[in-house]
This record gives sequence, C-alpha cells and structure tokens, in this order.
Amino acid sequence: MPVLDLASRLDRAPGESSVPGAPLTGNGLRQALRNALHSDDAFAGFAALVRAVRDPDAVPVLLPEPAHPLPDQDAALMVAVIRNDVRWPADVAGYRAEVAADRERYPLTAGMPANITPCAFWPHPPADRPVTLTGDGPSNILMIQSLRDPATPYGGALRMRAALGAKARTVTVGQGGHGMYLGNGNACGDRTVTTFLTTGRRPAKDAFCPNQVD
Repeated sequence: MPVLDLASRLDRAPGESSVPGAPLTGNGLRQALRNALHSDDAFAGFAALVRAVRDPDAVPVLLPEPAHPLPDQDAALMVAVIRNDVRWPADVAGYRAEVAADRERYPLTAGMPANITPCAFWPHPPADRPVTLTGDGPSNILMIQSLRDPATPYGGALRMRAALGAKARTVTVGQGGHGMYLGNGNACGDRTVTTFLTTGRRPAKDAFCPNQVD
C-alpha cells in the first residue's frame, strides 16, 4: 500500500504507536517522511515504520523527531532568527487558502509547509535590512550543498552561487540530506570544507563529490 494511502487511512482512523498517548496519525506519518528526508541514513527507520503500519499485528515505533519534538529552547531560537529576517504576512485567511491549495498540489505533506507559524504574530520589525548578494568583494567563499536537500533545495544554492559570481566556489554532494559538513557522512565533502577552514584553500573551480559513506 503506497505511503499516501497509508496516510489517508490513518487520517480516518489513527493507529496506536510505541509512545503511550501518542497515536500515529496521517500527518504523523507524513511528518515522519518529511523528517527522514533530512538524512539518507533515516530512510531505513522510515521504511520500518511503514512496514509496521501495514502489519496489523505490529506496533509502529515512532521515529525520534515525531516522538520527541524539538525542545522549547531550540524552537524558540529558530523562530526568533527566522522571524527577525523579514516581515511575514499576518492574514490568517491567506494562510488558510494557501494550505488548502498546497494540500491539492502536494498531498505528501498535506499543507504543512504552507501552514501558519509564529511568524504571522511576531511583534517586532525585522532586525536588519535584507542583504543583496553580489559578486563584489574578495573571492573567499566556499558553499557546500547536497543535490536532494528538502530544506534548502539545490535550486536555491544555484541561484546564490550565480549571485556571488567569482567570489564563491561550490561543492555539490551527490546525495540527499540537510546539513552536509560533518553531518551526512560524505568524506569528500568533509575533507574539502576542512581544508578550506584550516588553510583557506578552495577547489580551483566548482567541484562535485559523489555519494559515498566512508
């Protein structure tokens, strides 16, 4: 049974889970998939969760993030940083419409990425004016980016690289996951960034690191 069908089934009838008092809902399964996309190493855990949902005799074991949400202090810090960048729309009806449209376009996430957040109610103006990225200045920037990052997509990295021009070099890592340096097990990418941080040396041109775990 496809993941979307399983999620729809759990929408209608949430199932028990390994965490007392925390039934597995359709959105819980969707969120587990979304979280798993942040690291290729998490795929096996998500696959096990799906197999357990399909097995009427099994109790699904919730993955760490759905079972244990982000600590309050971490969530507050993230909210403060993001919300102080720009002013966000405050119209609740607008968010409702965006969520409904997003559910139709992207049923795998059921409107979650478009949903309202504390940004809509943040009382403070942006801390600083947005910075315009240009190619002016010294050539001393190294970027590292995976091909399949669900949080900061590769397309955004390409646009940033183009805006920085000759100031930057990019190391593209041929795998998924969010947060490449020392975070997803790619020795080639880690070596390249460590060399830059310790010596200031970068690749002579944009580089590619194949998917590898060693």
